[in-house]
Amino acid sequence: MKNRITQLFNIKYPIALGGMAGVTDARLAAAVSEAGGLGTIAAATESAESLATEIRRLRDITKLPFAVNIPLMAPQAKDLIQVVMESMVPVVITAAGSPAVFTAALKQAGSRVMHVIPCVDAAKKAEGAGVDAVIAEGFESGGFASPFEIGTLALIPLVVDAVRIPVLAAGGVVDARGYAACRILGAEGISVGTAFLATVECTKIGSAWREQILSGRDVSTKILARGIAPVRMLANRWAEELEKLISAGVTKKEIMNFIFSGDPMSSEDGPFACGQGVGLIQRIRTVKEIMEDFVTGSEELLKRMATGD
Repeated sequence: MKNRITQLFNIKYPIALGGMAGVTDARLAAAVSEAGGLGTIAAATESAESLATEIRRLRDITKLPFAVNIPLMAPQAKDLIQVVMESMVPVVITAAGSPAVFTAALKQAGSRVMHVIPCVDAAKKAEGAGVDAVIAEGFESGGFASPFEIGTLALIPLVVDAVRIPVLAAGGVVDARGYAACRILGAEGISVGTAFLATVECTKIGSAWREQILSGRDVSTKILARGIAPVRMLANRWAEELEKLISAGVTKKEIMNFIFSGDPMSSEDGPFACGQGVGLIQRIRTVKEIMEDFVTGSEELLKRMATGD
């Protein structure tokens, strides 16, 4: 499969691993790259030193292209940007901030740049800032959520019509049907997080979260902290604890500290970000199996649609 995304990033399939703090490490990112996609290291909870180490670890595993995801609202964002430039990271994904701040410097350092956007205006600003592509993230995504609450089905065609640069779709995409739908909507690729949580190569989550992912249903996630720091999380007892804190009038900083207080490696329950598509995940598979399902499964679906079978 060749299109603008595969050519931009020198990858086989236009499928990127979504950056999930504390979870998408070098091993998982490398597995996605080796399977033909764009593996991504999440830098949100990394220091400059630990990110540099993780990049070296990934390069020990694979020589294929990869990305680093950096939320620009992170207090250490400037240091993380410096690391990816010094490390000559092929692709940098920025989010939660202005793409105008670092895009020019990143491109001058040799990186391709994508920016995560929640609405049409943000997509236009990112294009104006010179990014190579945007990731249009629908409200179904896990983690910090857009205050605009635009779902993927509406967001993707709106953004595709508004910009000239390639668009990747994110939010609720966990299988071949979701990938095919995004292609029909005009996206040239997808960014996927939740589906890759249930893989052999995802070793940064403990048994409690793995069990909740596998038993997930359509109502297993919810948006919390609307109007303060909206985030989609698993609807477990820790979500209830966060709701109590919000009712007590805690600050945004305290809410953020609570959200990041969970240890993904723990076998105990805790606050855990997860997308709405979790209900479609039935078993643990390898990254390669998931990638093959996206690619071959979507092609079969589109062929059946074309022939009316």
